[in-house]
Amino acid sequence: MNIKFYQVFLVIYTILNIATFVLYGIDKKRAREEKWRIPEAVLLKSAFYGGAFGAGIGMLFFHHKTRKKEFQVKVPLFICLHIFLIIFCTWSNNHLVVTKYDLGKDSGVAGDFRIVQVSDLHNTYLWWQKGYVADMVAEQKPDMIVITGDMIDSRTTDKKTSIDTAKRLTSIADTYYVTGNHEERFSDEYLEEFFAELKEAGVRVLEDEYILVGEGDEEFALIGIRDKSLERMELPLKELIREAQKEAGSDIPTVVLSHEPQLIKTYAEADADLVLTGHAHGGQIRLPIIGGLVAPDQGLFPKYTSGLYTSGNTKMIVSRGVGNSAAPIRVFNDPEIVVVDL
Repeated sequence: MNIKFYQVFLVIYTILNIATFVLYGIDKKRAREEKWRIPEAVLLKSAFYGGAFGAGIGMLFFHHKTRKKEFQVKVPLFICLHIFLIIFCTWSNNHLVVTKYDLGKDSGVAGDFRIVQVSDLHNTYLWWQKGYVADMVAEQKPDMIVITGDMIDSRTTDKKTSIDTAKRLTSIADTYYVTGNHEERFSDEYLEEFFAELKEAGVRVLEDEYILVGEGDEEFALIGIRDKSLERMELPLKELIREAQKEAGSDIPTVVLSHEPQLIKTYAEADADLVLTGHAHGGQIRLPIIGGLVAPDQGLFPKYTSGLYTSGNTKMIVSRGVGNSAAPIRVFNDPEIVVVDL
């Protein structure tokens, strides 16, 4: 979860509790003066909607409502509820999990090759630790690391966190990157600067291009699609696959890095073997049976939010990603890194 979100939350939560504390003090003073009183329903609502600690402290400090059974029960209950929600949301949004997919022979690549996918970092740290994500990646012992977009967030020009993470990842294994929709919202000048810093950190930026990885039966084509091409519906995927096949043979397996999962039919029409995507943030809130609740470009109850999907001969893996953006909180939706064994 973004550190700035915690800072804003702490400020707002503190203000709510101070306001509630003052509210209880005012009501106590009015009670002594036998003047118009603040309705008890308002005092309880102020405790429920963020001011539980202020209400509890106000009751003790002003000796107010301490004999009222409703306040004796509800205010401590609200305090416990707030503590639970704070712990739950902090854990849910920082508890990074590893999801593994063993494609084996289905990948078309002979031998063992491990790819670790990091998606939707959104320029954030987990557990306020700079190396937390990179350390988790290192534990998977990858042969290759791929970043499938939204390393930075369009709501801020700060990119220090992303560059720091990039440096840590490149010290582990060869690292490849494609843009997401958030990068494409910046000016060309800003992006050129960002790409230059990534390259200086050792990251290979793929912009509608492919490279051949491995040799012999273990060779495959790694294809990177820039998100700007997806937005303009000028997907060069078919052409890139043809070029790779022309260079390495018609049976060369293809692994595509592309940010947006809702285009699975387009990937399948291009006859891509495996596509690694992100963008959907796991549906933000995950519900039993239903799955993700909402995702960018898919709306309510999106179809492609997390996991392995198949269309024709194409397999697509959607990462839930690491960070958050406009919606700052995940619910029942742990951030993840993805491990793909070919």
